[in-house]
Amino acid sequence: MRLLQLADSAFPSGAYAFSDGLETLTVRGEVKTAADLSAFLCGQLAHGWGQQDAPACALAWRAAGDELSELDALLSDLKLIQGPREASLRVGANLRRAALHLWPDELATLPPTRHHAVSFGAIAAALGATQADAVSAYVSAWLLGRVASATKLMRLGGLDAQRAARLAEDAAQRCIQDALSATSDDLGGFSPLLDIAAQEQAGLESRLFQT
Repeated sequence: MRLLQLADSAFPSGAYAFSDGLETLTVRGEVKTAADLSAFLCGQLAHGWGQQDAPACALAWRAAGDELSELDALLSDLKLIQGPREASLRVGANLRRAALHLWPDELATLPPTRHHAVSFGAIAAALGATQADAVSAYVSAWLLGRVASATKLMRLGGLDAQRAARLAEDAAQRCIQDALSATSDDLGGFSPLLDIAAQEQAGLESRLFQT
């Protein structure tokens, strides 16, 4: 129950305010259909977000002290684009603040964390979730969060958006399994189109999302 609450889109972390470059791609017309959305999701899981944040969450679940600080520093180095990097830090701080407010006793000895993935993994472990459940919830929250973003950005109904998430299921499962066996040396990712889209989002004439 705690893990479901932590991963819920209504949890006051502010994660709903970010689109991971999807807003730019929809404005450009590069993502227009449910199939396009599914390709975006699968690409992020396989080459972008899923190669950084998902394994960082898994590593944070079993890390402690200096290891968490090193993981945060590594994510800051890997997130080359300012917008997504600052979003990860902001959402991580919000998540940590809200979790400490809700579960002060369980998280009384929670070590310092900064990025969203690191905070989520460390908090989930402290709340008693298994590593597999923590990473599954984290990936699911990201996937469904982007689907919710798409319904606001595109002429796409809720059922079609959920179908796009369903079509990304295999990619999500691979992302989870890879994350559970990852080491810090495995964190990376290469998604230049998505990085550029995220950077250019700040210059759009009108915006629904922060990045």
